[in-house]
Amino acid sequence: MIVTLPNRLKLLSILLVDDDDFMLDVVEETLRQIGIEKNARCTGSMEALAHIKNSPEPTQLMICDLNMPGMDGIECMRHLSELNYKGGVIILSGSDERLLNTVGSLLLEHNLNYIGSLKKPVDKEALIALMLKLTDVPTSDGGSYGALQILSVDKLSAGLKTECIEPFFQPKISAFDQNVLGAECLLRWRDSEYGLISPLAVIPVAEAHGLIDKLTLVVFTKAMEHLSDWTRQGHALTVSVNVSMDNLKHLDLPDVLAAIARNLDVNPNQVILEITESRLVGNLASCLEIISRFRLLGFGLSIDDFGTGYSSMEKLKQMPFTELKVDRAFVCNAASDPVARAIFQSSVDLGHALNMTVVAEGAETKEDWDLVVAMGCDQLQGYVVAKPMSPENFIDWKTRWEIDLVGGQ
Repeated sequence: MIVTLPNRLKLLSILLVDDDDFMLDVVEETLRQIGIEKNARCTGSMEALAHIKNSPEPTQLMICDLNMPGMDGIECMRHLSELNYKGGVIILSGSDERLLNTVGSLLLEHNLNYIGSLKKPVDKEALIALMLKLTDVPTSDGGSYGALQILSVDKLSAGLKTECIEPFFQPKISAFDQNVLGAECLLRWRDSEYGLISPLAVIPVAEAHGLIDKLTLVVFTKAMEHLSDWTRQGHALTVSVNVSMDNLKHLDLPDVLAAIARNLDVNPNQVILEITESRLVGNLASCLEIISRFRLLGFGLSIDDFGTGYSSMEKLKQMPFTELKVDRAFVCNAASDPVARAIFQSSVDLGHALNMTVVAEGAETKEDWDLVVAMGCDQLQGYVVAKPMSPENFIDWKTRWEIDLVGGQ
């Protein structure tokens, strides 16, 4: 099957950075073959940074070599972050996979939109696979958010008052007996121009323009409405909702969320609030009171994307988390990656030592599933079980899953 790119991806503004003119020619020709013509090229990091800073049109994707004279690609990424670059980054390198994994982690710590890495020589199919990760990216009218911003502030503000927000739900099952235990509520935005788009095109705009509190309350309320309906229908489920660290500045937030749940006949012990580890440590002092009050009110608390930040056992000991979610980077394909497998196992052991439920997210294959069970994880979430789906489809899926489960026993 021949895979083609959506037209809006073919219109992306791309910057190629490599000290080798021949390699730039190769990448440029490969891009041309898949329908992308709008490229700029630089032969060094300093030139590339100047282009990013001064170009009247925002660069939406950078494809950058690592090993360059003068300023190498790793140092270039640090300066790129300082420029608040919001486009995508693909690393082009012949370096070994361990180094590339480390560089990828570094880019994420720099808050760069790291898409992945390409080995030299460039393989067209591998490039297409990475480009398809940018499916939610519009053309070059993205303003200061470059390739990620689809919504204007006015559009976001107006959409919060209408029905643009559509919660999707991804199942969480028991790794022990495969019963459906709950679901994570995931934001989707129904856009009149682009259709259903991901939170990556919405949340950064909301956080940057003071709309994240309204966004979180709308998503939380919709999640509680569905959970209330499911409970009345006889489904015993928990629902996880993501909370931004920017929300944890309001001392009344626990009371506000508890009131929304109670008004919809939802018990807080049916609700798990997910907080991302990488942002948690930097805001620890300011949010301890709020997090403690969440637990007093009965909400579950999950530390999300565990392993991508710098939490120590002492930090976890200070906070009343009830759930630890092992990041997908250490779950997917861990069966064939000894480093990821070691981190995965240590995370499971740490969570259990602190009396936390351990959830493996991002499992995609039967091998991932088998490893999750072998590691002693409590719960499993990922495409190997089901993709995120609409509320109606979720209940239909749950019913079929339970019928198949009984039939298989």
